[in-house]
Amino acid sequence: MCLRQKLSMGLRNKIFLVGMPGSGKSTIGRQLADRLKMPFIDLDQKIEEQAQCTIKEIFAQHGEDHFRELEQKALHNAAQPEGDLIVATGGGAPCFFDNMDVIKANGVSVFIDTPLEELVARLNAYEKDKRPKFSSGEGLKGQLEELYKNRLSFYERADLRWDNTTETADQLIESLKKLKKLD
Repeated sequence: MCLRQKLSMGLRNKIFLVGMPGSGKSTIGRQLADRLKMPFIDLDQKIEEQAQCTIKEIFAQHGEDHFRELEQKALHNAAQPEGDLIVATGGGAPCFFDNMDVIKANGVSVFIDTPLEELVARLNAYEKDKRPKFSSGEGLKGQLEELYKNRLSFYERADLRWDNTTETADQLIESLKKLKKLD
């Protein structure tokens, strides 16, 4: 029996990826979805589709509190027990409301832990303008360090911690198998 079949045998048939902005949640989510033949959603993209505007526009027009409410609703919808799904959450999703409890109750959670220097390089290279919390670009490393400190206790509640700078998607699948005590 394949991992996908075994994951789908109970309510814990979802894989939630959590971690800092720029950690690679969406990238690894797509890789896992391809390898495990499971559907994939990027929670931030889902929010943008439903709101019909970008996250940066939501922050600018309605503020972070409104965005976090949209995010909570999207997460609760993704966590519904029916069907297999891999979910790349937004970086802050596990840190607000009861979101991490919802994640833990409805699937396997993976903390994509990426070194600070790599996050800074990724955000500086291609993501900074898309991220409302980093739009100024000033003191990015300091901002990320502070954010990491504030969010780490939430991320550490994940079922599995994975370093995407040293481990492959296939190694993550093997770790998921061990976590689930699967063959």
